[in-house]
Amino acid sequence: MKLTEPDEYFNHQVALPHSVVGSSDPNWRERYWISMQDVVQRNFILTLGFGKYPNQDVMEGFVIVQHGALQYNLRVSRRLLADPVAVSAGPLSLTVIEPLKTLRIRIAGNESGIGADFTWHAAMPCMLEGRHFEINRARVSHDLVRYVQLGRIEGEVTLPGHSFRLERESVWAERDHSWGIRPMAHRQGEPPPLSPEWNFLAFCPIQFRAFCLHFYLFEAQAGRPTHLSASIIYRDGRDEDDPIRAIDHDFAWLPGAPVVTLKSGTITLRFYSGRTQTVELLALAPRVFLKGGGYGVDQGRWKGDFQLEHEVWDLGDPVKLKHYARSSSDHMLEARCADETGYGIIEYMVRRGHTQYASGVPARG
Repeated sequence: MKLTEPDEYFNHQVALPHSVVGSSDPNWRERYWISMQDVVQRNFILTLGFGKYPNQDVMEGFVIVQHGALQYNLRVSRRLLADPVAVSAGPLSLTVIEPLKTLRIRIAGNESGIGADFTWHAAMPCMLEGRHFEINRARVSHDLVRYVQLGRIEGEVTLPGHSFRLERESVWAERDHSWGIRPMAHRQGEPPPLSPEWNFLAFCPIQFRAFCLHFYLFEAQAGRPTHLSASIIYRDGRDEDDPIRAIDHDFAWLPGAPVVTLKSGTITLRFYSGRTQTVELLALAPRVFLKGGGYGVDQGRWKGDFQLEHEVWDLGDPVKLKHYARSSSDHMLEARCADETGYGIIEYMVRRGHTQYASGVPARG
């Protein structure tokens, strides 16, 4: 065990220093996720993240950018205990300038050609999701909490042959910070995981000028959620005193697409008071496939003291696209609610067992 700077402060939660977490489960992790989109040009989306795995001695990060028909991927991993406090791995780093308000992200020069120096500015207060708890094979598979926040970006991003100036008015962004137990990709020699109860999931933060909406839904069938966390928060900080109790949805999928692709949709928020609110959704072109960041493949795996991987994907090849889409994606949205227009992303997965959307799942092969 080792003392680090956070141990100086009165914020301990277990009888251990901060370099050690209260669970020995190898799947315990703490993660940042940030996504951003140009809401004016609508031709660019960037998603990045960090993952800290104290029981695996791993700190990792990723950056994925979609521009045109190409997706640029960068993945980095290092030995965590070499510096357990810094949120960084190789060229990728995040610095908290002001907690819950301002972050700085940098991508130093590296062989991928992806570079960046930009600042996250919070546009809204944070939304704390409800605790997510699940058991699979008599073992806790999910026990975590997450907060979500909407913001704006200022700075620059470079790709091989391209440079983007990010302005706060035109580059809107979403982020989350989660910690706890979540399953990693299946490892050889482990018993096969049981099929999850859910057949549809949607993670969807949306930013409007005056307020933001976020919901995270796991659903067995329409109207049968296995997990739902949903909330509205206002730019002026006032609380919504009428909580959301349920979400109805009706999504349309792009016909003939090689992978499940959202076209448009409607969600209806149902509040405890009995009132309802409808939000119309339109999927836009920018979309990144999270497998490029290691999702569902090797997140949290030990890769030695340091490793850097990168590649460029051709999203115009439908055969390759089926391979890239085996995990989920961040898909840019335009949303309309009453007289407001907003933007955000939706991460979605549809399994064949979900009868409402069975027609939206492309045939195998």
